[in-house]
Amino acid sequence: MAGFTPAPRARNALAAAAFSLFALTAAQDNVTEPLSTFYTNLVWSGFGFSGPETSHDVQVCTYNGEDHLCFEQGNQLKGYARGHGLIVDKSYSIVKSVEVGGSGVPSVDMHEFNVIDDGKSALVTAYMTIPYDLSDYGITTGVGYLQDGTFQEIEIDTGKMLFEWRAIDHVALNASYVLPNASDTSGTGLSPSSPWDWFHINSVDKSSYSNTYLISARSVSSIYNLNTTDGSIIWTLSAGGAYTDFDCTNFNFSYQHDARFVQENTTHTIISLYDNASNGYNQTSPESSSMVIALDHTTNKATMLQRITAPPAGGLLSSSQGNTQILPNGNFFNGWGSIDAVSEHAPDGTPLLYATWGAYPVMNYRAWSFNWTAAPKTEPALYAFSKNATSAAPTSIFVSWNGATEVQSWRFYGGAAADAVTTVLGETAKAGFETGYQADGFNAFVAVEALDGAGNVLSRSSALKTFVPNAVYADLCDEVECPQATAYSS
Repeated sequence: MAGFTPAPRARNALAAAAFSLFALTAAQDNVTEPLSTFYTNLVWSGFGFSGPETSHDVQVCTYNGEDHLCFEQGNQLKGYARGHGLIVDKSYSIVKSVEVGGSGVPSVDMHEFNVIDDGKSALVTAYMTIPYDLSDYGITTGVGYLQDGTFQEIEIDTGKMLFEWRAIDHVALNASYVLPNASDTSGTGLSPSSPWDWFHINSVDKSSYSNTYLISARSVSSIYNLNTTDGSIIWTLSAGGAYTDFDCTNFNFSYQHDARFVQENTTHTIISLYDNASNGYNQTSPESSSMVIALDHTTNKATMLQRITAPPAGGLLSSSQGNTQILPNGNFFNGWGSIDAVSEHAPDGTPLLYATWGAYPVMNYRAWSFNWTAAPKTEPALYAFSKNATSAAPTSIFVSWNGATEVQSWRFYGGAAADAVTTVLGETAKAGFETGYQADGFNAFVAVEALDGAGNVLSRSSALKTFVPNAVYADLCDEVECPQATAYSS
């Protein structure tokens, strides 16, 4: 490896000047010592935006030269999903919906929606159920069913399928470490509703240097480098068994996720991956880890350059999901998959941050660190309350602006009518996702302006009528709110 120094490269050149944990289904709200104390707040809740279905892999991507949010949205099933990819601009408007192409492939799966080449194309995974001869696996009373691992490269603006790869055309079934009916997600192979998930593709990357694909498949515990013309396998990396082209000199891995190109030259390829080391039934290491691996194509040896485990003593073992991101400054940012945790580490592995949120069964498929600047089309949202409509009762106001990133302070207005909310009640610094403010005296209507750091007005809300409880509730309420009802009156 003389003269070849691996340089950190962030996926899609994600900036790392600021940290943000961004998820549609969970928000970080506590940090575990003794690492750096870091508190953050929810920036954007996509619950109403994404509908009742689940969303995965929210990240910043580049489309037409601008930062966007990209993620998969769909119906999550047993270890896979049926959905589509979404590209969302800085106002949280959907600018593109990406579907699979070709024929016979159901829809975009949750494992990968990777927008590449400035948004010209996207790499998407798909899971396709097919009838198959599984007599070698004890299924002889009728035809068996496979869950085949598939990926496509889709031209975003036209929807044209540029490339398609199906695992069953290139990989032998006996490469799988997960037999039919062997786990909660393996499937029985007996019916279309329970196909055998023998391959389980979970990441796809593409190299601009070698013009090849890199895929990860969990059930076969293997990484594949593929020709972009005919899909043939150029090389396979696996830590065990006969199906590998490299001798793993100082490491092993299994049931991995998130394989990415890091750097290449004519003799070496450096990749990163997240080693789960377990699928919940079998285990090859005491803890999960992120890895950076150098592949020497002249000696066919694979050498681990870096291995990072979670900060808690003994590490963490996540039986599914997870990812590792190399930031532009060389730091590592890890999402610990089925365990509700993220961490950041210096290039030498020193832990800098460790954060958890919620508890099992809260999970996070992937976690990313990135800069994100956004200005929603919506107005700030308001709620105002006063215990009674007298000058002695203060007006309590609560404001938030879902997705806004540049708000530094709020300016509050009051008035006696909806078309006369002109009296400045005061200003206060933004204090998290929702900020509270209490104005002296009763204000029948209120409004708010969102201000940036220079005091410029970013947006103004519509006038809102202040809620005043009637006599039935008055004695139950304090100056800020009324309690929630617990039962019907007798």
